[in-house]
Amino acid sequence: MLVFKGFHRAALIVGAMLLLGLSGAHGQTALKLAVVSSISGVFEVSYGRPFLDGVRLAVEEANAAGPGPRILLDIHDDRGTEEGARAAAERIGASDALAVVGPPLSTSSIAAGPAFARAGIASIVTTVESDLVTDHATTFRASFKNSDLGASLANYLRHALGGTRAAVIFADNAYGRTIADGFRRSASRLGLATSFHAYATPAERDEAVRRVAADPDRPAIVLGMLDDDAVPVMVTLRRQGATAPVLGPTGMGNESFADKFKDLPEEQRARGFFTRGVYAAVPVILDSANSETLAFAERFHVRFATDRASVSWLAVQGYDGARLAIAALRDAARGKPAADLAGRRAAVRGFLQSLDSPLRAVAGLLGPLWFTPDRGRDLPIRVGHFNKGLFESAPLQLVPVANPAAADIASGALVEVGAGQYARRQQVVYTGIYLNEIPRLDVAQSIFTADLYVWIRFARGVGTAEADPTQFEFPDLVRGSFDPTQPTAQRDLEDGTTYRLWRLHGDFKNDYDLHRYPADLQRLGVRFFNAHAATDRLVYVLDRSSLDPAPGAIPSKGGDTDAFSGAEPAAFRNLTQWLPVRVGQGRDNLVIESSLGDPGQVGIGRRQELSGFEMVVEVRRRIGTTLVKTVLPIGLMTLIMFATFYFPPALAGAKVTVAITAGLSGAVLLSSINAQLGNVGYVIAVEYGFYVFFALCLLCIVTVLLVEKLRLAERAADALKVERVGRYVFVFGFAATIVAALVVL
Repeated sequence: MLVFKGFHRAALIVGAMLLLGLSGAHGQTALKLAVVSSISGVFEVSYGRPFLDGVRLAVEEANAAGPGPRILLDIHDDRGTEEGARAAAERIGASDALAVVGPPLSTSSIAAGPAFARAGIASIVTTVESDLVTDHATTFRASFKNSDLGASLANYLRHALGGTRAAVIFADNAYGRTIADGFRRSASRLGLATSFHAYATPAERDEAVRRVAADPDRPAIVLGMLDDDAVPVMVTLRRQGATAPVLGPTGMGNESFADKFKDLPEEQRARGFFTRGVYAAVPVILDSANSETLAFAERFHVRFATDRASVSWLAVQGYDGARLAIAALRDAARGKPAADLAGRRAAVRGFLQSLDSPLRAVAGLLGPLWFTPDRGRDLPIRVGHFNKGLFESAPLQLVPVANPAAADIASGALVEVGAGQYARRQQVVYTGIYLNEIPRLDVAQSIFTADLYVWIRFARGVGTAEADPTQFEFPDLVRGSFDPTQPTAQRDLEDGTTYRLWRLHGDFKNDYDLHRYPADLQRLGVRFFNAHAATDRLVYVLDRSSLDPAPGAIPSKGGDTDAFSGAEPAAFRNLTQWLPVRVGQGRDNLVIESSLGDPGQVGIGRRQELSGFEMVVEVRRRIGTTLVKTVLPIGLMTLIMFATFYFPPALAGAKVTVAITAGLSGAVLLSSINAQLGNVGYVIAVEYGFYVFFALCLLCIVTVLLVEKLRLAERAADALKVERVGRYVFVFGFAATIVAALVVL
C-alpha cells in the first residue's frame, strides 16, 4: 500500500511536470504574427490577395522547417480603406500578436501607424512607398520610398535611355510631390532639363498633359500619380501623337494596367498602342529575377495554383516581410517570457533596429533585409516596359555595385547614381528556342538528338560592351558544334535591339530517371550559359512577345506561361515509344556558392550567378507498347507455371522443368531490358515485377519437391494441402503484383 501511494505521488509529480513542460512548450511554440491585408474591397485582387498569399507561404514554410517556435497567423481585413486599417490596428494592438506585416497600401499604413505606435507593436510594410509611413515610431518600411523611386527614374532616364530632357506631371498631394521631389533632386545632379507640372483637379491634369504633348522638344514624360490618373493621361498623350518614353511608378508596373485600355478602338486594332514606350519601376520582375526568387515563384505557383508568370511582386514582398517578422518573433521569444507581451514587442522592435547593415541582415529574396536609420530600406528598383501589352524587364537595368572599382568608374562601366553610389548597366537579353525535331532518344547512352533554333534580342549601350550576350555555350552538347560568330540571321530592329538567330543540330547529354520504368516521365533539357559574364552584367529572359505558339504546336500542360514555348507540331514524329507532354523554356541560372577569390565579394556575399537559359521537353513512355514487349512474355510464362499446379503427379519432373525454364527465360529478358537502359545503379520498377516472377518460379519448384516428398511418405492428404496452399500463394502473389503495379504506375 505504501508502495502504491509512493508510486501514485510520483506519477502526480511527473504529470504536473509534463503539464508545465507542455505549457511552457506551448508558450514557445505559439508566437502570433498579425497580417493586415485588403482581402475584400476594390484592392482585393490587385493588392490584397497576392500580398497575403506571400505571407502565408512564408509562415507555412517556417513552420514546416521544424526548428524554432511555431508561428500562428492572425489575419485582418482592412477592406482597402483607411477606416478599416484603423479598426484592424486597434484590434491587433489589443491582441497578443507580437508584430504585424502590412497593410499593403500607403494610405492604409499611414492610417494604422498611430495605433500600432500606441500599442508598441512593430509594423513591417513591404509594398508601400510613401515617405510618410516611417513617421510613426514602430513602422519599418522594407521597400524603397517614393522620393527614392523618383530619383531612380531620373538615373534610369539619363544612364539607360540616354535622355537629357524631361517633363514631370504629378498629383499635388503627398504621393505625387515626393516622386517629383526625388526626381528633381537627381535631375539637377544629372543635368536633366526638367519642367514640372502639378495638378489638383482632372481639368488641371488634362491641361498639363496637353502642354507636355505639344512641347516641340519632345521630352521624356515622368508620371507621379496613381494608375487611375495615369490611364487618362496615357490616352491623351497617345491620341495627341506623343511618342516620347513615359516613366511611371509601381502602379503602372503590371499587365493589368495595359488591360485597362483593352476596350478602346486603338488598342483593339493594335495591342499595346497606349502602353508602347511606357516604363515602370517595381521592386522585382520575375523574368529577370535571381534564382532564389524564381524558386519562390515555382513554390508559389504550386501552392496557390497560379500561373508562374502572374506571380506578383506583391507576393514576393509579402513573403520577404513575413520572413523578416518570423526571424524577429523567434529572436524575441528567446529573451522574454510569454506573459511579458510588452517586453516581447519591444524585443521585436529592438531586433529590427539591430539590422543596420548588409552584414547584420536577414536573408531576403531580393537581397539582405536591413534598415536605414529612418527605418527604411535601400532597395534597388527594376524597370519594366510594355511590349504588345506584356510587361517585361526593360533591355537595360541599373544594378547597384557594393564595392566599385576605380578602373570600372574611370572606364564608364559604372555610373554614379548618388553620392558615392554606383551602378552597373545590366543587359536584359530576350531569348527563345524553337524545337524543330527530336529524332532520337538513347537512354542507354544518356543522350538525345535535337534540331532547334536559338535566338536572342538585346540592346547595345554605353558600358555594356564588357558583356557579350552572344558568347554562350551549350555544356551538354556532346556531338555537334555551335559557333556563336556564325549566326543564321542577324539585323538591327526598329526598337533599338539587335537580333541574332542560330540553328543547332547535335547530341545532348541527359540524365534519365528510370525509377518508374516503364511508366517513366523524362525531362530532356537543352541549356546554355554565358561563362564570361555574371548576372549583374547580363541576364537571359524568356522572349514572351515572340513565343506565341503556332497552331498545332505542343500545348503546355496546365495551360500556364510555358505555352509560349515553341515546338514544331511534327517534332516528335520519330519517337514512337514516347508521348510528348510539355515543352517549356526559361531562365536557368548557374549558382556558385563561393566568392571565387574575388576580394570585392568577400564579406558581401559568397553567392555568384551565371545567367543561362533552358528548354525543357517532357516526354512520357508509351506504357502499352513497352508492356507488350517486356511484360507480356513474363505474363504468359506465369500462366504456364500456374497450369503446372494441375499437372498429374506423374509429371512432377515436367513441373520442375517448366519452372526452371521460365526462370532462365525471365533472367534473359531482364538482362535484355537492362542492356537497353544502360548501366542503371538502382532498382527500377519493372525489376520488382521480375523479382516476384523469380519468387513464383521458386515457389513452383519448392511446392513440387514438398508434394513429392509427402507422396513418397504416403501422406497424400498433406501433399494435397501443400499443393493447394502453393496454388493460393501463387495466385495471391500474382494478383498483388498486378494491383501494386496499377497503384504505383
